[in-house]
Amino acid sequence: MMTSDRKLFIIAFMNWILTKYTVKSFIAIFLATLLVLTVVVGLFDLIELLRQASKGETAGFFDALTMSILKAPQMMHIILPFVVLLSGLVFCLVFNRSSELIVMRAVGQSVWNIIMPLIVAVMMIGLLDTTLFSPLTAWTARRYERMEERLGFTRSTPLVWSEDGFWLREQKPDGGVQVVRASQIIQEKKQVYLKNVSVFELDSQGLFVRETEGEKGALKGGVLSIENSFIIDPVSETSVAQPREEFDTDLSLERILEKFDDPQTMSFWRFPRFIKFLKESGFSTAQHTMYFHELIALPVFLLSMLLIAIAVTVSSGNRQGRTFMKGLLAVGGGFLLYFVSRITNVLGLSGNLPYFLAAWGPSLICIPLCLSVLLHLEDG
Repeated sequence: MMTSDRKLFIIAFMNWILTKYTVKSFIAIFLATLLVLTVVVGLFDLIELLRQASKGETAGFFDALTMSILKAPQMMHIILPFVVLLSGLVFCLVFNRSSELIVMRAVGQSVWNIIMPLIVAVMMIGLLDTTLFSPLTAWTARRYERMEERLGFTRSTPLVWSEDGFWLREQKPDGGVQVVRASQIIQEKKQVYLKNVSVFELDSQGLFVRETEGEKGALKGGVLSIENSFIIDPVSETSVAQPREEFDTDLSLERILEKFDDPQTMSFWRFPRFIKFLKESGFSTAQHTMYFHELIALPVFLLSMLLIAIAVTVSSGNRQGRTFMKGLLAVGGGFLLYFVSRITNVLGLSGNLPYFLAAWGPSLICIPLCLSVLLHLEDG
């Protein structure tokens, strides 16, 4: 007679085999769905890039193809919720059609034993996308933007900034160049102030003419004013104090805000420091803080998409008409969740809803609803 320990071992081994098979099947469906949707979206993007390239002479087919490849990681991140939704839908429909779900439940496996490996897999996908894939997306997005500027698809801007400060290179009317550097930008209403300002002036031959330094500068009406400045002569290496020095510049508040990185092109690990930088500078942090919360909530949002697909289709049976209708219902539910998440995103950006609720709210409402449906299917 078989001992109880041996029975437990056999049951645990069967559960392990089932879990391994379920996860392997779902990951295969997920990767295939991700590849197909990425290729489809990439082809549309490539067509648009080729259309833009045809208007000029600087870009060719391989340039457009390279840009489309560089944009692929960003597109993959955007479509990831829909990939999870369709993967869960296809998984349930395939297993229903082959009667594998029926067999699994007939041998004593509950619906929870079947979907728990999928839940863990989706949560891991979301976690990896947020922590590891995000830096790759940020790097390719920066390369994409540089190619856009180099090929003339967008207007090139000489304004470069980091958390340590910003640099601006401008052409002067006499053919010379002036480079403005500041360690910090401070916004007070519509006025912009610069801290630890330096202006480097070069002649038309690229030779260094002089440097002007000051602890504080102000931007107003296309003029940069530096109070209590020091003018340094590179030849004599002497400095002369001036109460006020002014420079014509194209720098403005609008141009500074335009140059701030799009949150979707930033690495997850960079957000805390950058949000702190924006706060210290007096700029709004709403857009970046909201997106940071959405990245943190991404695994739970993906879980919501998976549970919608499973709750609707796990018991659809083999009848073609019923399966088709439930498939449409699952897709509609997923798009509804995404639409609601965009509404809460707008409410969060406008300050009418806390960032946490705006990012997590749709998922925290959807998950209990889906679990209640599964409980009803499992226990009646």
